[in-house]
Amino acid sequence: MAFSSHTDKPARLHAPAAIGAVLAQVGRSALTKARIALKTLQMARMMSTLSNMSDHQLAQIGISRSDIPNYAEKLMAND
Repeated sequence: MAFSSHTDKPARLHAPAAIGAVLAQVGRSALTKARIALKTLQMARMMSTLSNMSDHQLAQIGISRSDIPNYAEKLMAND
């Protein structure tokens, strides 16, 4: 713990700076969770769209039904 050079009391952060630091961390955490949720939703939509295609349509883009999960991940990785 840091001590002030003028007293033997522990040095304290200024309340606004401490609150700002906490809010920044909460904001980063919320943003990270939102990004993960968005990617999960996008992946589900991609899988649904591909799964609803006919075998003929899938063949036209060069994949089979069993390739859908890997193909969707590959498409999402390019974002």
